[in-house]
Amino acid sequence: MRRTLALLILLAAALPAAVWGDGPSVQASKIWIREGAPGVTVLGGYLSLANLTAKPLQLTAVSSPDFDSVEMHRSFVKDGMESMEPVPAVDIPAHGSVDFKPGGFHLMLMQPKKNLFAGDMVTLMLTFSDKSELAIMAPVRRDPPLR
Repeated sequence: MRRTLALLILLAAALPAAVWGDGPSVQASKIWIREGAPGVTVLGGYLSLANLTAKPLQLTAVSSPDFDSVEMHRSFVKDGMESMEPVPAVDIPAHGSVDFKPGGFHLMLMQPKKNLFAGDMVTLMLTFSDKSELAIMAPVRRDPPLR
């Protein structure tokens, strides 16, 4: 019995602090990157983010070791013309969510470090206003995932 208790204490001490903390503040789903033709220098990225906390958060930065840079953009229609603009941050309401999808907020992934094809996986690092970070894997797809 003492040996079992000692083993449990050692295992508990070895677990990372994140297991005992509050857990992640944001959950990502519906993650994908649109496949481009070989040599394309900009790809679009999409996902949904759910804020699991009781306080509003912002997505303040996105990076990837697979691209030179990643920007957050917003698509909009003005005077009958579709356009887009970079945004410095995206609000995620308390216990709410935000979608990055074609025609709205989206990621612009600039200068891929290699040609990416459907089935490849891309690493994305998301940084939030509470200083938390979330690493996710994004599949490259020809078409949006089925809902």
